[in-house]
Amino acid sequence: MAHCDPRSRDEQIPTLVRPDPESWAPDLTSILADLRPWLEGAGNLMVVVNDPQRHTDTARILRVLAELDRRAGAPRRFGVLIACGTHGFRRQRRLIFQRDLSAAADIASIDWHDCRGADLQILDGDRRWRANPLLTAGDGPVLAIGSVEPHYFAGLTGAHKTLTIGCAAHADIEANHAGAMSAEAAPFALGGNPVFEGVRAMLDGLRRRRPVWAVNLVQTGPEILAAAAGDPLATLDELAPCVERLFCRTLAAPADALVLEVVGPLAGSFYQADKAIKNSEAAVADGGVLVLVAACPDGVGQDHFLSLLRQGPTHAAAMGVVADRGYRLGDHKAVRLRRLTDGACRGVRVVAVSDGLDETACELLGMTKAASVSEALASCGVDRGSDTVYRVPDAGNTVVRVDTRRPD
Repeated sequence: MAHCDPRSRDEQIPTLVRPDPESWAPDLTSILADLRPWLEGAGNLMVVVNDPQRHTDTARILRVLAELDRRAGAPRRFGVLIACGTHGFRRQRRLIFQRDLSAAADIASIDWHDCRGADLQILDGDRRWRANPLLTAGDGPVLAIGSVEPHYFAGLTGAHKTLTIGCAAHADIEANHAGAMSAEAAPFALGGNPVFEGVRAMLDGLRRRRPVWAVNLVQTGPEILAAAAGDPLATLDELAPCVERLFCRTLAAPADALVLEVVGPLAGSFYQADKAIKNSEAAVADGGVLVLVAACPDGVGQDHFLSLLRQGPTHAAAMGVVADRGYRLGDHKAVRLRRLTDGACRGVRVVAVSDGLDETACELLGMTKAASVSEALASCGVDRGSDTVYRVPDAGNTVVRVDTRRPD
């Protein structure tokens, strides 16, 4: 696999390292105990959780909640709604996920959201949207368990997205994601970001129907490093500085080249590994170089955005196609990739070090291919003596940006 092949790594490249989080250890029992008064009278509590694609330790939170209920002499059952958004999962993966949840607490029911379901219910507000009927049934509190991490066009993930995008109709998700075409849609960007503002409006519509509360986590792998409980947006604000410290690296000036190493599930296909490009593209100079190191055993992966790349070989052409036929889910990935690599826009050269992407796929994506990081840099004329080059480990979950603050 390319990402673990020592020939693919150049150890002489300075590495943008994360802080050591060993001292971070939130007291989950105390944090969740403060939440319990808001959930009183909920009976069988409806809990909305992330699907298996996000590494949220939902089971651990359910275990702590169940133990707190037991100590209080008021055990209850949990109804679970799995917020899938537009994702789909095979039966075996569903069963494994359900088994882990059922082992954590007394589960009354488990339902998987279907974004194309015929029974979705309209929620009124500043932005009308159709939600899973389990969210609209009853007037008791709903608890969402989410995890906060950078998102390349939604700003930050978290329970606010779990409750909305995760439980919405396909058309509503598509309408929201059209905002990802905007330059304001970027990692950590909230206010003024049309995607985040759309989610906020959707959340307001849900709040008008019933109380919503959240447990938000900050995780790296299986480790919970921070947590907050309460209002979905208040907990997001509370954890944002921690997320920024953990997942963001800041440069004084744009780099001439960045080596983006993608590991884990995000390295399975280009469609997922592209998150590394989106996370850090703002930190490379116009005309600079991005080297994507990702195995991509599944090749391009979800390829619906490739049709737009075929029709639009330039950024202007891709934008023209979208203008003519309207936005379709995934178009933002193609348009932003064209904006990055088009010489009339930013002219950044992207080189893939990947066993799973062939020359044909790379050409369509506007990229080239190399056998190693050293070869990739050399092929683009990067001068290791004078050009600034940085290695970004776990680039799919790390944001690199430039400090734009001016000195006083």
